[in-house]
Amino acid sequence: MHQKFNKLHQQVEQYLQKESSGHDIYHADRVFKSAIYIQSHEGGDEYVIGAAALVHDICRPWEKKTGKSHFGPEALQIIRQVLTKSQVKPDKIEPILEVVKRHDIYDWTDNSSQKSIELQIVQDADNLDAIGAIGIARTFAFGGAHGSTMYYPGENLDFTNDFVEDPNHKTSTIAHFYEKLLKLKDNMNTKTGKRVGESRHQIIVDFLDQFFSEWEGKFD
Repeated sequence: MHQKFNKLHQQVEQYLQKESSGHDIYHADRVFKSAIYIQSHEGGDEYVIGAAALVHDICRPWEKKTGKSHFGPEALQIIRQVLTKSQVKPDKIEPILEVVKRHDIYDWTDNSSQKSIELQIVQDADNLDAIGAIGIARTFAFGGAHGSTMYYPGENLDFTNDFVEDPNHKTSTIAHFYEKLLKLKDNMNTKTGKRVGESRHQIIVDFLDQFFSEWEGKFD
């Protein structure tokens, strides 16, 4: 962790210490590392990117408790207080909040040029942690924490609409792969995100093939 983020990291850790749905402090740390890595290749304001990556999910426990969005107006006020308490420079707070406000909006038709480079990078970093081996583990952790069924045989797995992040919306855990996760590779914003996303996407494809093979009782 870069020293300039230490105070903020301490605050984030307090908010996420009891989180067990896959949006814990370790997720925040991984997204931070991925975001800084992407930034080193793509540019952008390193501090805004790093800080937004750290705080983007701190209202997940609050969301689960209240049913309100973790990036909605009330959540953003909580995050603003955290940034202020962590002595983040005032001129950085609004850009950080703008990234958090939009990071979980999945408009697959949205042109990346309409997003700041900071938003593009944090969104890619967050999405990279939703795919690959850790992404699979987090998906089932999230489903279990929210009482989602693992899989409904015969359920619809054909999702054509943009994914909408809604704390009150539930599918089976397997359906979530088709509703959102399998779409992430083709909707990365940056060249670096696309490159890293390719291999992680294939891990999900292979997992789902194996899952349905075992589910259907195949042995070859």
